[in-house]
Amino acid sequence: MSLDTLANVKSRLGITTSADDTLLGLLQDSADKVVENYCNRDFAGGSFTEYHPGGSEFVHLRNFPVDTLTSVKVDSARAFGTETLVPASDYVVHADRGVIQSVARPFLPRDRPGLVNAEVRTWTRGPRVVQVVYSTATGQVPADVKEAYARLVGHCYRKVKTETASNFQNVQQQKYGDTFVIFDANEARVGLPEDVAELLDPYRVPLA
Repeated sequence: MSLDTLANVKSRLGITTSADDTLLGLLQDSADKVVENYCNRDFAGGSFTEYHPGGSEFVHLRNFPVDTLTSVKVDSARAFGTETLVPASDYVVHADRGVIQSVARPFLPRDRPGLVNAEVRTWTRGPRVVQVVYSTATGQVPADVKEAYARLVGHCYRKVKTETASNFQNVQQQKYGDTFVIFDANEARVGLPEDVAELLDPYRVPLA
């Protein structure tokens, strides 16, 4: 699901014709993935199954706010059968930030005798031993994320138009009769545009 509709993106960019709707749709597909990868979360909403390390009282989900939490399972063998289900009374869900907090004990604590600082919980972590199945609401993309999304689509759209107008040559200006056309050098910049990054930065989720 796209972060916003084609009609809304065109309105934000001031595009009033349908001549480039196919191109804009393709650019939306790319922008959806770019925003997801940059923020490490899916704003469009839906159902998710995630795996997290053990050894902590907290699990930080990628996507939030959480609408429905289906299950939390902990299994060092990573089979996640029904017997590994954690009772709902053993944890609290902070839905607004996507945090699951255990109120009983760390998720999958293990003793590692003989190691230096064996009591330190980082020794007890096991990768992908906590499975969480949950969902977030759809259609609740923040307004500034939609703005960043439209700007990213617009940036790519202008880049395609610039490259087409310059016949895909690496030129900065071109003369047509008595008229000079100067192409913005910033359009050839690699990476996320600064104004887009500034809007998305508050929504970035650290990689686990």
